Amino acid sequence: MKLIRADQDQFQFKLSRGEMLRLLHVLKLYPLVPADHHRLSKGHKIPDREENQKLLDEALKTQRQETRQHLEAMLGETQRFVKCDTGYHASFSRNEIEWLLQVLNDVRVGSWITLGSPEQKEEAIKKMNEENAPHFMAMELAGFFEGYFLDAISGELKPGEDSSLPMVLGETIAFPNPEVADAESMVAVGGDLSVERLLAAYRLGIFPWTVNPITWWSPDPRGIIELADFHVSESLAKVIRKQPFEVTMDKAFQQVMQGCAKPGPRRRGTWITQEFIEAYTELHKQGHAHSVECWQAGKLVGGVYGVAIGGLFAGESMFHLVDNASKVALFHLVQHLQKHKFLLFDIQMVTAAAEPLGAKAISRSEYLKRLSVAVAKNCSF
Repeated sequence: MKLIRADQDQFQFKLSRGEMLRLLHVLKLYPLVPADHHRLSKGHKIPDREENQKLLDEALKTQRQETRQHLEAMLGETQRFVKCDTGYHASFSRNEIEWLLQVLNDVRVGSWITLGSPEQKEEAIKKMNEENAPHFMAMELAGFFEGYFLDAISGELKPGEDSSLPMVLGETIAFPNPEVADAESMVAVGGDLSVERLLAAYRLGIFPWTVNPITWWSPDPRGIIELADFHVSESLAKVIRKQPFEVTMDKAFQQVMQGCAKPGPRRRGTWITQEFIEAYTELHKQGHAHSVECWQAGKLVGGVYGVAIGGLFAGESMFHLVDNASKVALFHLVQHLQKHKFLLFDIQMVTAAAEPLGAKAISRSEYLKRLSVAVAKNCSF
């Protein structure tokens, strides 16, 4: 998105087709802030509080209806977005931008409230799943356009300066350089979960996180476990010596994924949807994804799975139904990777469960350097 002309009252922007579609999408979400969010303060004595609250609710409802009608009329103007050689030109007056800022702010704040009002974006990212991913995307898109329009009318943004949203993927299997990921580490949106696209993504340090829409990420910093520094506590060592589990590899890959997809004691849901299970099961069938399972009395009680490319193993998720089952599975996975001379064990982000086992964070740039060496090595899982 680029500001190409600005005077006292008129602004013209150049947008790609993807940017135009996403701007229209996020504007059409208005209104999102719940009506009951606008309540009169209870901290002060207000005469006729209920009557005044009723008047406020009615005024808000009318204002939202008028704003919605104005929005639909403006977006329906044939000359609002004019096609050019490489995208679209969009023109707005200062008053129109100030009005759009109110609409975008409503969508951003409404999405934030729907996400549970997280104090930090990182908190929202860690809790992302199929249900709340569209709200996170709406919050991010509204925030991007809100900030860009505000910089334009304030004079901080000069004609010729641009800013980019994450790339929209098409049918061609190609990704942008992960170093250009946005502030929240998102690289691209769209595409599919085909084996070819998934392998291309992992070779570049990118992985998918949601399917509606499909979003592609490359965190900075990046979580890894140094294979030589995997930490086995005394209590875990005792469990391993007792051998309470039968440990297997690639015996029940899809079952492990299904176990990881189920809500656990500290999580209400996960990002692992049926679409992910089907896509990664196909990766497994073609020899690119693997699992380690722990069994007790013939029942699967824990496991871990991930993607292997060259000397890289990208751990995706793990689960347990019995204490220590996932840790024992991870221990056997690390031993296996060490035995087969793998170079890099990627875990995406350092979690509270992984940190005691030796997980650490490194910069994206360092990760990508190590990744390029790892994927080039000939290793067999």
